[in-house]
Amino acid sequence: MSLSIKELRSIEPIRDDLGEPTESAEEYASRVQRLLPNFPNQVISQWFQEHDGVIEQHASLNYRTLKFELTTLGPAELNLPCLAEHATVVQYRDYFLKGVETPRMTRLAQFIQEHHTWPVPPLIFDNPDGKFEIRSGFKYSIPYDLLEGHHRMAVLYALQKHNQGRHKVWLIKR
Repeated sequence: MSLSIKELRSIEPIRDDLGEPTESAEEYASRVQRLLPNFPNQVISQWFQEHDGVIEQHASLNYRTLKFELTTLGPAELNLPCLAEHATVVQYRDYFLKGVETPRMTRLAQFIQEHHTWPVPPLIFDNPDGKFEIRSGFKYSIPYDLLEGHHRMAVLYALQKHNQGRHKVWLIKR
């Protein structure tokens, strides 16, 4: 059973006048887990609390049915077009390679240079058969669709670390 509009709105982060969360990540995750006990704490705060608008945007995934697996992806998966050629990732990667610096990208680059991976696992939707689509007709990429972590992926690709070792991700399955 999908969440109702009222339930979706109830899990929106509480924000101040500047758009900043007023709850700690732990408080927020605890509140959301009452409706979505299948969601790991880290995923709740990373995806829902840190990104405005995603809760309703991806609601057709039927949050209650999702399963989360912390796993790793290596060069074979990270070089798939659905990830390596993701439009937003390519845009951020190209900005980075052209020298457009932001505090976020600089922090990510420093971390990735030092640790050869990202600081937090991105969220990747497992869509092997490509049959899943949103009511509006939008289709998720096959076999994976990057839901969260576009900046991290962009810097990893820019620094060519995607071809070195394996990297943790949250794989989201239906």
